[in-house]
Amino acid sequence: MDFQAYSDLHKDVYGVRARNISPTEADFKFLQSELDSQLAEARKDEDRSINACMDVGAPDIDTAMRWLEEADVHSYWA
Repeated sequence: MDFQAYSDLHKDVYGVRARNISPTEADFKFLQSELDSQLAEARKDEDRSINACMDVGAPDIDTAMRWLEEADVHSYWA
C-alpha cells in the first residue's frame, strides 16, 4: 500500500498525518468512507445555509452564496 496516499487521506479525515503504520486496503476503504461522509455532511450544511439565506430574502442562490462568503461562512466548506 502507498503510505503517502494513506497519510494524505488520514490528514484529510483527521487533520493530522498518520505515522508508523502499514496501511491495509481495509484502512484505505475506511478512511475513504469517513471522508465521503464528512463531505456529504458539509454539503448538507452548505445547502441548509443557502436555504436559510433564501428564507430571509436572498433572491437567488448566487446572492445567498455571496452573503455567506461576505459573512466568511463559506470558508468552512473550502
